[in-house]
Amino acid sequence: MADRRALAQGGVRAIGGVVGIGIAAVVIAGATLLPLSGFAIDAPSKTVRPVPADQQRVCPGPALALAADAGQASQPSAIGRFSTVYGTDGPDTQTRNLKPDASTDSADQAPLALTAATPQGATRPPLFAGAQVQSVSSPDLAGLAAASCAEASADSWLVAGATTLGQTSLVLLSNPTSVDATVNLDLYTETGRVAAPGATGIVVPAGAQKVVPLAGLAPSATAPVVHVSTTGGAVVATMQQSFEQGIDPRGVELAGPTGAPSRVQTISGVTIASLAAVTAAQSAEAVSVEFPTVRVFVPGTQDAQITVGAVGETGTAAGNSYAQTVKAGNVAEIPLDHLKDGNFDVTVRSSVPVVAAVRTSVIGTKTRDFAWFVSSPPITDSQLVAVPPGPGPRLHFANAADKDVKVKIQPESGPPISLTVPAEGGTGAAVHSGRYTITGGDGLVAGVSFTGDGQTSAFAVSPAGPLASPIEVYPH
Repeated sequence: MADRRALAQGGVRAIGGVVGIGIAAVVIAGATLLPLSGFAIDAPSKTVRPVPADQQRVCPGPALALAADAGQASQPSAIGRFSTVYGTDGPDTQTRNLKPDASTDSADQAPLALTAATPQGATRPPLFAGAQVQSVSSPDLAGLAAASCAEASADSWLVAGATTLGQTSLVLLSNPTSVDATVNLDLYTETGRVAAPGATGIVVPAGAQKVVPLAGLAPSATAPVVHVSTTGGAVVATMQQSFEQGIDPRGVELAGPTGAPSRVQTISGVTIASLAAVTAAQSAEAVSVEFPTVRVFVPGTQDAQITVGAVGETGTAAGNSYAQTVKAGNVAEIPLDHLKDGNFDVTVRSSVPVVAAVRTSVIGTKTRDFAWFVSSPPITDSQLVAVPPGPGPRLHFANAADKDVKVKIQPESGPPISLTVPAEGGTGAAVHSGRYTITGGDGLVAGVSFTGDGQTSAFAVSPAGPLASPIEVYPH
């Protein structure tokens, strides 16, 4: 009897367990089938819109020459004066001179720092641009040198210069910030990396310029490339290169930083002039300087398969293409042969990231000169361009997209200039000294060139660096 009672109780417990399991299953199934109210709670956040910092640009200053005295061979001295054009589409620009590293005759023979403040309550910082130009004429240094007034950076590349016979190259380091900058120069040439103990730990005081002769770090270099990196403050790096053959000056140029390493580098408005005279004047001493050439450096560890395309701007001959393998860690120069006089957009495509620039030269009735054209990132939809006074100024645009782009160039006074930049091509327009507002140019690569009788120079038009932008703040 007891066993039966125990079995009955066990059966009841078993049936209850089964029923309980069944009820739980129904509840779970119902939970998966019935829609549930949303209980997700978003993390509390607040959009903060910082006030944009003041914008700064630095014009590198006058042309410099090294002292002829052997005891002072590394001491630079300023030659002549440069002309500038600068400004914003908003408040007036504030100016101050940086402390020069060269001997000068007057206070204005120094790098010029430009500052533009964002008005209180403004929804965007003002468009801001500046540029300088100087026509140099001395027994040892002659030519036209133009440069954009650039933003300071902690990382930049100079693809220009040479230290072979007759070549003088100076690295100009301008620090507009309020703290000292410690600069390292990584040097590369056609034979690879250069071990130069004096190239590291270079202190550029706040509000000053430091001049570093390249020959003391990389002597007898045909095709140097300099990687400039800083700690502390940022600097504007510029390469001044001059060439003298025998006792005759053959040109001077200021080359700003080129685009950061990338698999595609676009160089707008490469101007080739008097090519027949340049070809006829080739000699063993001058061929590496005067013939149009692309300089390419591969900063990585893999060799680069390079393709260079030169496409003529509207109204210029078609162009040409070139292919070459460049070893990792080495600099190579690729001649731009089979071209004619005109304006070209040069595109360097590579299997690995590279840096690149183009050098051209002109021969006039009495003088010779050369220019460096550097790559640059695309401009934005609204861009201010400053054109200083120089011979034959021209504004160039290169379009890598597969659709035509229409841009408007509005001078400070007078009617606008409308251009259609063809897909995968380029065009340009003659301009005058002054400031121009470019609209509709988003994605285009732009530059300014100058060409006269025995004179040439150029600089890239770069977009403004990022300033303060809205950020989401999530409190603890």
